[in-house]
Amino acid sequence: MIKFFLEGSLKGLGKWLLFLGYPVIFCEGKISDQDILKHKDCIFLITSPETAIRLEKAGVKFLLLPRDNLKTQLKLCLNRLNLKPELKLNLCTLCGGQLIPVNKEDFKSLIPEKVYQRYEEFNYCPSCQKLYWEGDHVKRLQEKFQKLIS
Repeated sequence: MIKFFLEGSLKGLGKWLLFLGYPVIFCEGKISDQDILKHKDCIFLITSPETAIRLEKAGVKFLLLPRDNLKTQLKLCLNRLNLKPELKLNLCTLCGGQLIPVNKEDFKSLIPEKVYQRYEEFNYCPSCQKLYWEGDHVKRLQEKFQKLIS
């Protein structure tokens, strides 16, 4: 399973990688030598040429991305890393935890009444206790994704 370690400026890209089902770790601040050693099994996604030199010396996989262009960043990741352009929506967007399908009856107290009546399938993040369902926002998310990768 591919895992990513992203510099802090790539939070937007990281969210889309989570939507695609890839685990993501964000670095707060500058990527340190300890970060590199600790996360050698990850692919580092960076915008800093200086960090690229350090990663290359350490023999760690990385992809140097342009700053401030989410569309280009996402397309480069998909193409250069052979990522499947399919939204899995199986990871929590808050903590990155694996979502598990749950019986809506067991979570009735957490679900707004209209949502409870309208939807049958719910997923739960045991790490941060967030509940997810495939509402209208998922269709908008898929449309936005298609625009980003077109």
